[in-house]
Amino acid sequence: MMFSPPAFFGSVLAVVLLCVGAARAQSQEASPYPPDAPEHEALTAASPFLGEESFSLRQDYWKGRLTTSSGTAMKLQFFKGNTYRLFFGVAPSALPKKGTLHIHIFNTANEEVARAAGEAGATAVALHFENTLRTGLYLVLMRVELPPGTLAEAEIPAVMFYGWE
Repeated sequence: MMFSPPAFFGSVLAVVLLCVGAARAQSQEASPYPPDAPEHEALTAASPFLGEESFSLRQDYWKGRLTTSSGTAMKLQFFKGNTYRLFFGVAPSALPKKGTLHIHIFNTANEEVARAAGEAGATAVALHFENTLRTGLYLVLMRVELPPGTLAEAEIPAVMFYGWE
């Protein structure tokens, strides 16, 4: 039997293309974040805006843990005239029953300029902020409110994405 390079390489190429096609199909079916991930929850809340040409979602985002007793805060720069959308999500399995997500924005004078609260038990909340005030740093506070009678403090994996128009 004689070795035929073109036939051999043609067979190898066919196998490689078959494997690449199967890998692509599998990766398109699989979500980048599992359903219990806070990213999944926040991006689900953001999904109505992701197809809009005028909306830009930042590629980087805050990811961490917060406690039900203290929440967490971060400073962001917002520009006057832009409309911002913030999406705060937590891991569904970590949210205490009937916990409520809150997101607040404060200016440099510690005045609350925007806020949003989710429904009890909802694992994501979106905040719409039209910055008619001024360009500058703003404090964004994310927290989880527990229902009355809940005594145990919980640490919850959370994320916050945001974008602007």
